[in-house]
Amino acid sequence: MKPLFALAALLLLPLFPPSAAAAPPPAARPNIVLILADDMGFSDLGCYGSEIQTPNLDRLAQGGLRFSQFYNCALCGPSRAALMTGLHPQQVGISGWTGLLNNRCVTVFELLHRAGYTTSAAGRLDMVTAENWHDPVMISRCVDRFLGSTGHTGPGNYFKAVRGGEFYRNGQPFKLPTEGVYKTDLVTDFATEFITEAAGKEKPFFLYLAHYAPHWPLHAKPADIAKYRALYRQLGWDAARAQRHQRLVALGMLPADCQLSPRDPRVPAWANAKDKDWEAERMATYAAQVDSLDQSVGRVMEALRRTGADKNTLVLFLSDNGASDQPMNAPLDKPGQPWRLDGTPTRVGNRPDIQPGPADNFVTAGPPWSNVANTPFRQHKNSNHEGGIASPLIAWWPGVIAPTGGISHELTHLIDLTATCLELAGVKYPAQFAGRQVQPLAGRSLLPVLQGGSRDGHASLCWATSGARAVRVGPWKLVASKAGPWELYDLATDRTELRNLAARDPERVQAMAKIFEDWRRDSMR
Repeated sequence: MKPLFALAALLLLPLFPPSAAAAPPPAARPNIVLILADDMGFSDLGCYGSEIQTPNLDRLAQGGLRFSQFYNCALCGPSRAALMTGLHPQQVGISGWTGLLNNRCVTVFELLHRAGYTTSAAGRLDMVTAENWHDPVMISRCVDRFLGSTGHTGPGNYFKAVRGGEFYRNGQPFKLPTEGVYKTDLVTDFATEFITEAAGKEKPFFLYLAHYAPHWPLHAKPADIAKYRALYRQLGWDAARAQRHQRLVALGMLPADCQLSPRDPRVPAWANAKDKDWEAERMATYAAQVDSLDQSVGRVMEALRRTGADKNTLVLFLSDNGASDQPMNAPLDKPGQPWRLDGTPTRVGNRPDIQPGPADNFVTAGPPWSNVANTPFRQHKNSNHEGGIASPLIAWWPGVIAPTGGISHELTHLIDLTATCLELAGVKYPAQFAGRQVQPLAGRSLLPVLQGGSRDGHASLCWATSGARAVRVGPWKLVASKAGPWELYDLATDRTELRNLAARDPERVQAMAKIFEDWRRDSMR
């Protein structure tokens, strides 16, 4: 457990190296490394208040810029569609878990590839091309080097090959080794190999490292789990949430008067929790997955430093949605068709006789620990409340972003990252691409913010996920759960959505609801 006074020391960790931080503003187009975590909560990094050990990401934050109001699309597929296209997912035909991008968009991979960037993707390969992204041959048209899976269900199993989670490498089927595999490490190996090959060449490069971690199942290496076992047995979920909230306020990520949301109503007080050892093991394993993710970032940064590419590279780190409260109780093995390709049965369920961690078991973190990961917010993945759509975003770019550990409170969204990448690459967004009409870019570049200035932001932002819906205009947010009524919050004074002002201000509710309905109508055209 980190005492509060340790935060200052945490953010004074040495930067990736001093020479890189002192580099002059780049004259050439920068390399871009975009690192995406899967189902990681707002407060799961040390530099966002966590007790989990994330020294590499903490160094990036100290040498770069953190965003306190960065938003995703609440769910894997929609978020990846927005990230790759710079459009809202409804505009490109993605509203849920699956589907294909429509023919009225173009991805950042396609545009950067055509503009002369060497491109690479590792991990989850969803949405990297506006053509059939399930087809590795199609992916090969715009991605020079790739390794990963084209499915949309997370890692399946971090240690073993499973049906529906087949891997491909550069357009060809890739057989996972039967032993010694951990998928976070596997995709990181590929990413560092790509950096080594691409650095120093005439072309700049674009690397998209789409991690599976910390998406369920709870699979982690024993040594990483061991770091956290005693901590969570001692701490429990109530104290963990309270301490993360306190740190977020102390760090300046939240205003001093921001209140912690109540514990999820499905979760008992830690003092009354049953099977505390098993519960602690669940969070220790989740923390180990985040820890391993941070180790991956350290290896990527070392590869950039070793090759000299760090001096002109923008690194972005974010999550696709909030942490997941989902259980997993349905059997994965079918008669005569085991889920794992090696034929080993998988034990599934959130119960104390199935331990998190090893490859033979399938356990999830569930509401208690998802509630911790999403501190200080309400709700979870697949919700349009802050717990579902608020994400950490760290930007690091030596010579451009001042190494002061700064925090931006700029209202930003996934769609802005595509616009940012295109501006840095000098790519004009087209009206047509490959013979198809393309919708206008919805995102707005963050380059002025990265350079220490300001930009013309979004007049409004809207979400529609699995029946949930939301609209934000300035500090005001209108949000509803699936089949629920509109709720109105002033996030300037109530970021955790505790004081519903809908009954007090019906005119604002009506005006904002119209903005949402107009957006939904226009985005579905």
